[in-house]
Amino acid sequence: MPVWQPPAPASDTMVVSGNQVPGHGAGALAELKIVAGPDAGHTFRVGAQPVRVGRASDNELILRDPATSGHHARLELRTTQFFIVDLGSTNGTLVNGEPIQERELRGGDRITIGQNSVTFSTL
Repeated sequence: MPVWQPPAPASDTMVVSGNQVPGHGAGALAELKIVAGPDAGHTFRVGAQPVRVGRASDNELILRDPATSGHHARLELRTTQFFIVDLGSTNGTLVNGEPIQERELRGGDRITIGQNSVTFSTL
């Protein structure tokens, strides 16, 4: 059986819902850059609305990775700080190599979702 390969990225910035803001335009508050894994090379800019991450098509951020749960995690802004919340995923969510249920994010944090390694930064 052939090994699963994601399609090649169309560009380095993907807009996956109305919540995502390409570039440094008004409304973009944070950036998720996928630095390793099946979706490497993509950058997601997020605004103030919560962003659910997973394989299912009803997520705001869809990862094409079989090790990612259908509804894996949620990124949310609380007042002025972003948090990531694991949604009971099968393989868990890691921040800087540590399994989390919920964690406040800081610039430079590395998030692992399935096989993807994601760097978080604020804009």
